[in-house]
Amino acid sequence: MKENWRNNHSILVTEAHAIGSLAVIRSLGRAGYRVIATSPLEDALGFSSSYCHASYQQPSYDNPEEFITWLNKILKQEHIDVVIPSEAFLLVIRPWFQHFQHILPTPKSQRLVYQALSKCDLFQASIEGGFQEHLPPFALLGEEDALPSEDELHLLGEPLFLKVDAVYARDESPGDVVKCQTSRIAREQLKSLRQRYQKVLIQGYVPGTGVGVFFAQWQGNTLGEFMHRRVHEVPHTGGVSSLRSAWKHQAILADAKRRATHLGWEGVGMFEYRWNPGSDTFSLMEFNSRFWGSLHLALFAGIDFPRLLVDAIFGHVEPPVTDYPLIQCRLTFPREVEYVFSCLKDPSFSIVKKLSICLEFGMLGINPKMFSDLNFPGDRALYIKMMVHSLRRFMS
Repeated sequence: MKENWRNNHSILVTEAHAIGSLAVIRSLGRAGYRVIATSPLEDALGFSSSYCHASYQQPSYDNPEEFITWLNKILKQEHIDVVIPSEAFLLVIRPWFQHFQHILPTPKSQRLVYQALSKCDLFQASIEGGFQEHLPPFALLGEEDALPSEDELHLLGEPLFLKVDAVYARDESPGDVVKCQTSRIAREQLKSLRQRYQKVLIQGYVPGTGVGVFFAQWQGNTLGEFMHRRVHEVPHTGGVSSLRSAWKHQAILADAKRRATHLGWEGVGMFEYRWNPGSDTFSLMEFNSRFWGSLHLALFAGIDFPRLLVDAIFGHVEPPVTDYPLIQCRLTFPREVEYVFSCLKDPSFSIVKKLSICLEFGMLGINPKMFSDLNFPGDRALYIKMMVHSLRRFMS
């Protein structure tokens, strides 16, 4: 039997407690790579995956020096060839970026890597590059800029969304999105936010559905492309995606590809848009330069982004994978259950509507064409584990 060349390479996957990282572990482990998972949580979901070869609970990011010492030890001990980073990982290694750059699936430019972590910088780059089309109403607030008036904020459209990035935090504050129903509230929030962040992105309301463009490219080669549309979110009024559908839209895909080329990005990325199905208009919301939470949908659709990227790093580049079936996938436990509960708690929903939502949950559960994030071939025990855990939590 021919040996799988991937068996000789060890890949470290950070944030093993996150559902996106679990998908990376499964993708690379299934391909034959030796996957090492790390997380600050001792019970991280990815630690229980059958595709995880070894797992380590890491020191807290709050003590960077201790974490870097530990990281160097693990890299040497496990003979790590590639590290799949999270945003938190990239932030903590920032002073040592050049030391680790050779094992990261990112651009070589430190400036570009950290600019990609900023929604503010994305919009600034769009302006400088002449990509003002398909941007929502917005304003950028820098350190030296005067605080906009209530009237100026009102013109952007309410509610307003104030977005800040961890990469521009004056302390250890994480990135955040603050929703403000009125311009008066937004102006008061801006006074507080600018004390903790060097930049703030102010976005006006854009109606529509959340859609995403996902891609992987390495050294000028397109490795894979994929799109999805959010169907359910938690809470149902807007939040993280719990049910998504593979999707196609050529104009949005073309816009994302132009922006990726302008940025000069290498690795994986995800452009998030709001799409209005009535007018077929769309607006860019943000760019994520890491593996995303809905990655399982792409894996089930046959676009194996983690394997395609890591294979390319080792010189094994395949023809681009860009065609896929329009399947659906949900994170049943706990997210879809949380979606149902958010609907049941909404006083504006009628009894009939709430019953139909409960019925839909059950029908999706018995639909043989419906995929579930945790119910992954060769690793299905995690589905049962999370189902039991979620039911106990919701019934307690």
